[in-house]
Amino acid sequence: MKLVTFLSVIFAMLSIESKVESLDKDYTDCIVKYRSAWGEDCSQCATWNDSYVVYLKNTCSESIDVMICVQESNKEWRRFHYKSMAPGDSLRAYACEGTGKYLAWGKRAGDESVVFPSIEQVNSDYKD
Repeated sequence: MKLVTFLSVIFAMLSIESKVESLDKDYTDCIVKYRSAWGEDCSQCATWNDSYVVYLKNTCSESIDVMICVQESNKEWRRFHYKSMAPGDSLRAYACEGTGKYLAWGKRAGDESVVFPSIEQVNSDYKD
């Protein structure tokens, strides 16, 4: 009986520790660039000779919501938002006339307590 109680306490502690780690986790660290390319075909752009495309992957073991911004040559940012990006999934974000810069934010999928910055805020805070 003591062993069962002891094991129950241990499992409860591990469960609480796992939840605390999840709360403290920076989900942006899950977003990893694995490739980028210049001048890649981009059907959404009028011309794509100067396009910059970045490929990112969710390296964590849980689904995440992601916001990616890629900078255009006029220093404005193009915004991409992906919901429930599964573990191992990848995404593609682009600028038609890029600078080669991108920004990424991540949060636990569906977590409404975390709010991504607006495109206006990104354009204001990251004008360089």
